[in-house]
Amino acid sequence: MVTDTTFGRATEAPGGGQAARLDWTVVRRLVGAWLRDRRQFIGGKVARTCPICGHTGAMIGVGHPPRWDSRCARCGSRERHRLLWLWITADGGNRLNGKRILHFAPEKALRKALAGNPGYETCDLFQPGVTHQADITRLPMTDQSYDVIIANHVLEHIDDDCKAMRELFRVLRPGGIALLTVPLNPTRATTYEDPAITDPALRNAHFNAPDHRRYYGLDFADRLSAAGFSVETFRLPPPAEVRYGLLPMEWLYIATRPGQATPAPG
Repeated sequence: MVTDTTFGRATEAPGGGQAARLDWTVVRRLVGAWLRDRRQFIGGKVARTCPICGHTGAMIGVGHPPRWDSRCARCGSRERHRLLWLWITADGGNRLNGKRILHFAPEKALRKALAGNPGYETCDLFQPGVTHQADITRLPMTDQSYDVIIANHVLEHIDDDCKAMRELFRVLRPGGIALLTVPLNPTRATTYEDPAITDPALRNAHFNAPDHRRYYGLDFADRLSAAGFSVETFRLPPPAEVRYGLLPMEWLYIATRPGQATPAPG
């Protein structure tokens, strides 16, 4: 099936036997985006592809002020979610199948995509409906419990992010991986943080959000290494970043706990 939902229209491929139909989720989100900020539609929209839900067409702004062409108009995924999913499916399959997964601050689009895995669990300190309601710096899980940890834009909110990294290392099995994204300024070698800055308005001015504690630099990988991880990064070439609506200055960190991967007990 070929799906074109640029303007909320889903169309079966020739021979599919179905007439064109409206995708009302896409229509509703496009209309809402136009009402909130019609400037994002001036000059037309470049069609993007969401690898999570298959939507091909316009993406919309998100945030205050809005970041245009960020959010999938169908599943609501943002750039970091699509980048993560592209890594998960990079070999044509699903690298997380059969893994025991712990997902922090689970986002709706990813949560829905991963929910079919029987080993999938979620964790957050405040979000209702998660498997574990826990502090990432003091996790109740036993050592070496998980094959995969996912945390998108979580660590910048944590007062002691290095303690959180050590906890992630502790609950991962040898050979397990933490899939991490954070707001990062790649023009700076070192992370900018100041614990004395506590006022939300000042945090917004210094760290780009009122609840952020820092703005990471390229030493984010060094922090992960200090916690014991072996670190790699994943990003795509510029044409693919445009195709999938990715941020050119964001990449995925794959932090591996060294050691030979072991099968889950039982």
